[in-house]
Amino acid sequence: MELVWRALTTADIPAVAALYCAVEAVDDTGELLSEEDFAERFDETDLPGGSLAVLVDGALVAYGLVALRDNPVNTHRVRLDGAVHPDFRRNGIGRQLLQRLIPLARKLHTARHPAMPMVVNTMVESRCAGHVALCAELGFTADRYFNELEVALGESLAQVPIPPAYEIVPFSAARDEEVREVCNAAFAGHWGSVERSPEEWAASFTNSKRFVPETSFLALADGAVAGFVLSRHYPVVEELTGVRELWIGDVGTLREHRGRGVASALLSWTLAQAKGQGYQRAGLSVDSANPTRALGVYERAGFELKRTWIDYGLPVSL
Repeated sequence: MELVWRALTTADIPAVAALYCAVEAVDDTGELLSEEDFAERFDETDLPGGSLAVLVDGALVAYGLVALRDNPVNTHRVRLDGAVHPDFRRNGIGRQLLQRLIPLARKLHTARHPAMPMVVNTMVESRCAGHVALCAELGFTADRYFNELEVALGESLAQVPIPPAYEIVPFSAARDEEVREVCNAAFAGHWGSVERSPEEWAASFTNSKRFVPETSFLALADGAVAGFVLSRHYPVVEELTGVRELWIGDVGTLREHRGRGVASALLSWTLAQAKGQGYQRAGLSVDSANPTRALGVYERAGFELKRTWIDYGLPVSL
């Protein structure tokens, strides 16, 4: 079997999305992505220097992407994403793909952050035994575990009162920069978290077609943002499963407002509004070692564990 390796181009988006769907049908990771989702990822990637397409007889059988962070602190964790078509697994393609992505990541990292240590990482759904084994074989270690939780938006939703001295208001574009600054402050010190630049913030939220401002809410104290829930909606999930799901992208509270029930009230309010807007389920991901005890907040809101993702990392010498 002769493999042809080259960089991806935007013309490959339909083939990449089709390959990903074939992979998801077998692996059942729950991460459903459309052509539009891949278009956004391609926009954020240095395709000539940070991507790979693997072809057999002109057909795409695997792909890889390198994702850099805008403002890394102390160590730059460079994410490697990719997949191998199920029909072409167990031929060593995945191993070669990861091994070829690492030097691409090193080159891109060195050009931006030559004095900063670097780790390449890849996210693995815990039941994907082949992917887990490959990471172990190449020397990656399980650095962190993330729990993916779900709750059905039925009649049993917990109702949490808004604490005194706070009010909950819808997200508004006028507060966009304030929310970005509050979000960066709320997540400062969290493992793997980096400060989002205005550009990265816009790409993730305000300029993203997946961001749902009408189901994103802010907690105000004396007129200033003290906490937030920022939501996304992925139409492909509804198209493929028939379930309208709201994805809770970020939940945070400034340190000085924690322990007062602000996050619980925000989350309860968001879920109630989502139900009224026709969503049938909500989902989110949380670091299993989250220092703010967020997991307890989510469990009390009715969220239950659906699956676990493992963040595998490998230090790379420069």
